[in-house]
This record gives sequence, C-alpha cells and structure tokens, in this order.
Amino acid sequence: MIIKLDNLKIRAYSIPPQETDIDQNLNAFIAQHLEIKESDIIDYKIVSKAIDSRRGAPALIYKLTVNLHENEAAQTCIEYKVSDEEIKKNLEAKLEFPDAPAGLKNPLIIGSGPAGLMAALVLAQSGCEPIIIERGHDVDKRTLDIDKFHQTRKFNPDSNYLLGEGGAGTFSDGKLYTRTNDPRARFVLKTFSGAGAPHEILYVKRPHIGSDKLPNMVRSLREQIEQAGGKFLFGTRVKELIIEDNKCKGVITQDGERIEAPAVIAAHGLGGRSFTHRLIEQGVEFALKGFQVGCRVEHPQSLVDENQYRIPIRPTWLGAAEYHLSNRKNNLWNIAGASSFCMCPGGIIVPASLEPGHLSTNGMSRYDRDGKFANSCLIVSQPDDMFSNPHQAYKFLRGLEKKAFELGGGDYTAPAQDVRAFVKGKLALKNEETSYSLGLKSARIDQLLPEKTAEALVVALRKFDNSFHGFMKYGKIIGIETFISSPIRFVRNAETLSTSVDKLYSSGEGAGYAGGILSAAVDGIKIAEKLLEAKY
Repeated sequence: MIIKLDNLKIRAYSIPPQETDIDQNLNAFIAQHLEIKESDIIDYKIVSKAIDSRRGAPALIYKLTVNLHENEAAQTCIEYKVSDEEIKKNLEAKLEFPDAPAGLKNPLIIGSGPAGLMAALVLAQSGCEPIIIERGHDVDKRTLDIDKFHQTRKFNPDSNYLLGEGGAGTFSDGKLYTRTNDPRARFVLKTFSGAGAPHEILYVKRPHIGSDKLPNMVRSLREQIEQAGGKFLFGTRVKELIIEDNKCKGVITQDGERIEAPAVIAAHGLGGRSFTHRLIEQGVEFALKGFQVGCRVEHPQSLVDENQYRIPIRPTWLGAAEYHLSNRKNNLWNIAGASSFCMCPGGIIVPASLEPGHLSTNGMSRYDRDGKFANSCLIVSQPDDMFSNPHQAYKFLRGLEKKAFELGGGDYTAPAQDVRAFVKGKLALKNEETSYSLGLKSARIDQLLPEKTAEALVVALRKFDNSFHGFMKYGKIIGIETFISSPIRFVRNAETLSTSVDKLYSSGEGAGYAGGILSAAVDGIKIAEKLLEAKY
C-alpha cells in the first residue's frame, strides 16, 4: 500500500551529528510518526524537502510517499492512502511532445544557454535535427579559457563566465528555485538529474547543482542532443538574420556563411547584447521594461549559519545556511525597494564581464557549498521609464561596468567597501580577505552606483542589520552586478509566441522572458512546443 505524508517534521536535535545523508535514512522517523515498525516499511520516495529555521533550532520538513507491506500495521495508516491514479497524475506526470512536422528540419537556435539547450533537446528528440549556433566555445575549452584569464588577467571576449556552452549558468551556483507549478519545470529538473545533476534537485525546496557539477551536466545534455540528430557550431557568431517579406529564413554568420532554416530561435542570453542590438536594427519589435542593478555583498559563512540556524555548530547534513532579505519600496519618500538575489552559501565571487576594460561580478559555489564565505547580490529595480530607448539603457550599464573596472585599478581587481562605510558614505575596507580571487581595492561603491540605487541600498542595509546580527559589521560590498535582467523584452504573439518577424522566436533571459536557469529552460521548451505546432 502506498501512502502520502505531507508534513514529516524532524528537529535537528533528533538527528545524530555524524549523519551525512539523512535523506537516505528516514525509516526510523517515518515509523515513529506513523506509530508502526521500521520493518513495515518497504521503501519511500521524497516529494519535497525544506528547512524550517523560523523558531529555535532548525527542523527538516518532508513530504513523501511511503510503500508499506499489506499487513495489520498498514491498515492503521489507511487515512494516508493514495490511489495509483493520483500518483500517476500528480507525482509522476510526464510531458509528451509531437513528432516533427513536415518542413521543420534543421531549425536554428542561437545560443546554448538553458533556453537554447532545452529547446534544442525537445526539437532533437522530436526528430527536427536542430542546429545550435554558439558564439563561445564548448565547456571544456571554455574552462581552460577561464583558468587562463585568472592566471593572466587577459580577457577573452568570446569565452568567459558569460559566453560559451551552457551560458552564464554553467559557472554559477546552479540555483533552480521557482514558484511556478508548470509541469515543464518538473521535466527540466528530471532532465538535469538524468544528465548528472544531483538527484535531490527533484525534491528540495531550493535546489542547486553546483559549479563543479554543472559543466559535466551541460556536456551530457549536448551529447544527448547530438545523439538525437542535433548539431553544434561553436565559435560561430551570428552577424544578422535573413529576413524576406517579414519572414525569418535563416542567419548570416560573421564569416559570411548563409545558413537557411525553416525557423530561428534567438536564445542569446544577457551576454548577447550585440545581437540584441542587431535584432532591434533589423526591426524586431520590442518594449522597454524595468531591470535590476546591484552589487555583491560578502560575509563569513559561519555568520550566516549562526544567524539562520541559531545553533553553535552546524552539522554537515544541514548544509550551509542561506538568507533571503528584502525591503519594500517606500512610496511616501520615493525610495526604491531592494532585496537579496542569487545567494551563494559557501561560494565565491567571480568577474563575469562581457568585454575588456569592463567589470561585472557574479556568484558561484560548488555542490558542497563548503567555502569560507557566503555572498549574494543586493539588487534594486530601475524604472522602465528611466530611458527613452534601449541604446541609452545599455550605455548606462556599460558605463557602470567601465567605472567599476577603473575603480578596481584596471586589472579586474574588484572595487570594495565595508558595508558600514557604504551606509555612512565613507572610504573604508578594513579586511581584504575575500573569495574573489583577483583581489580587492578600497573604493566608494556608494558613489559608483546611481544615487537613487545607492539610497535604496542604504535603507535596505539598515533594515537587514536589524534582523541579521552583524550584517553591516562583518559585510563588505564587492564590485557591481549588471547582468541580472534585460532592459528590453522582445514582443511575442500571445498565441504563437513568435516575434513580430514570422518564424523568428526569442527566448530566455536575453529576450526578457526569464530570470534564472529554470525559468529560461522552461521558456525554451515553450518555444520548442510552438515550433512543433506550427505549419511550414
């Protein structure tokens, strides 16, 4: 008999400190909760897992299905029984895609980030044999290029933390959190898990993959696409689209090669700024929208653990603590809201720049999240009426990146400022110890950011310090972050999801329709489905 438990709560003090994999050892806790013997349990499957640290010591909250032997003990649990139909419908739901329609052969996908990869996988498995064009390089060469950058500080504009196979997410924490119940999200998680991501991403509330596992997962996805008939063109830059009678018929590469196709998906990400400009120049309809600008804040991970868990020593099974802080917009005083974003427990800060002479930061962490420091981005939304055209918006972002580079000394050293100094408007950096491998230089980041953005952060930091002991005292602001969201959104037909140019689709973060790995991947699947439904 299969039953479902919706609220199995296990307090931290009841778990042995030496426990290393509590998820695999729940039988005793399940039996105690149900008041049965462990031998009555055949097996169990975790549906979801979360950490509740709101009151006192933390507790683990599980939802799971349990398979029990058909005996007298099982009858005492009959109220929890679920039918095979419910399990199939809600717990084991699957997506099905149609076969490729006639005429949809070798569609083009520009970009191999989450949106591009998932669109390519769906189309390849449906028999379309898609061609994926990527300006950067495959994940192995990209890794070597990034290592070389850290050794020489010579920036490669075509192979870096932003550009290359897997997109910016390949070298990140690999966070997959989303509030959506879209079944496509579940499909993405299962696909990632099957490609080498940790199995637990299927059930933990805030799943992450880790920068040490992401490259292998991305490589595995590429191999699946290739085995299904897809083809990758790395180191290939798209110069422009082939548009005739308002219909996209392919692309022309930087080398002048003409590649025709029945449909084109632009999934070029936030790092594809130059291509975004080209789409605009070629008449693809767009709309300006609000976007975010921020900076990284770094603390000792032990401080985060102490504040969030409120126990003297964090057991290994609990994992590095996270935080999620926000301060609402104050309309009375016209002060923008601010919040933490992309929090990386036990992580490091990296130079995620797009071009030489410019600096933007990002956070990443390994699967174990065992680093000494924690970091997150503190973001402030910029209003959608701040600029009259996209060129002004991108000029604004590039200007911030250039100033940050110069403040750091012009060699990718990051400008930094103690949080207290930021709030007080002073130059101070008492401790240069950091996870950022290229070093820090004391600078006035409060003066680097737009005045209203800095003002919003000052108000937010004071509030955060009230609820998070030591947030200001032990924190430091490092660099700025400008690749958070797009200042424009390419307009899509509500029914077909096509852009204003027929057979041209735009997807993911660069299109303004996603805000992270999972949402971008889901958007890529949506676009692939529309291609499979269309006529050619």
